[in-house]
Amino acid sequence: MRISASEFILFCQPPLENVRTLSRIVPEVELMMDGDAWEHGEDGWPELAAQLKDCGVPFSVHPPAWDVNPAAPLKALRDAAAFLNKQAAVFCREIGGTQIVFHPGYYDRDSNFSRSRALDASYALLEEMIALCRDSGITIAYENIAGPSMALFTQEEYIHALDGIDPCVKFLLDVGHAHCNHWDIPAVIDRLGDRFCGFHLHDNDGTGDAHLPIGRGTIPWEGVFAAMRRLPGDPLYVLEYATNTPLRELELGRDLLLREIGEKQA
Repeated sequence: MRISASEFILFCQPPLENVRTLSRIVPEVELMMDGDAWEHGEDGWPELAAQLKDCGVPFSVHPPAWDVNPAAPLKALRDAAAFLNKQAAVFCREIGGTQIVFHPGYYDRDSNFSRSRALDASYALLEEMIALCRDSGITIAYENIAGPSMALFTQEEYIHALDGIDPCVKFLLDVGHAHCNHWDIPAVIDRLGDRFCGFHLHDNDGTGDAHLPIGRGTIPWEGVFAAMRRLPGDPLYVLEYATNTPLRELELGRDLLLREIGEKQA
């Protein structure tokens, strides 16, 4: 069973130190390339890339997400999102990362902006990411976004979002986001089956994206875990807990996943 932890729990701290800390708890780490810890010059992060590669830790990569919207109404904002996502893809390749998260973007459903244009812009960037990642063997992990008023896709639309898309793109279900959007999480898991490459795991009370430890909110985890046990393959389970969550919660989350899913797969 592949278990990872997101750098989000140590957000804005030096990435190399974060990796050393997290890899003592879980075998894989998801780098969250956001905030001032990831500021860099025109040459990117060559020194950091070399140091991370020497760690011997399997990585997935989460490109910048704050204020980043591939589906934004303004081209200048879409261009910034494209630059940051493609830069993260190059970095993922440099460190030997296995997969990179793709946020399809946000759409204000209460606005008069064109949803079809937002979707076109999001898919256009996805095609550019496919061109960058496919030949490097990097999986693009297509994530659902939190907040029903800001999400590009309903539950049913998300299930069909990758129809006809290159198979290097697979689904990454953010369970916390799905709960905020009032989705039937086990049903989504069952319907997508072997099309998953991973999950972001955290909890909330259904009203906001709190990134609480598993079991601290209202997600019906028994049904979620049961659906995950039915999955074929070996998706990546990423504990994506909020900044300043005690690290002990990662240990508890890891052990819970091993009991609820790992032992049943053995």
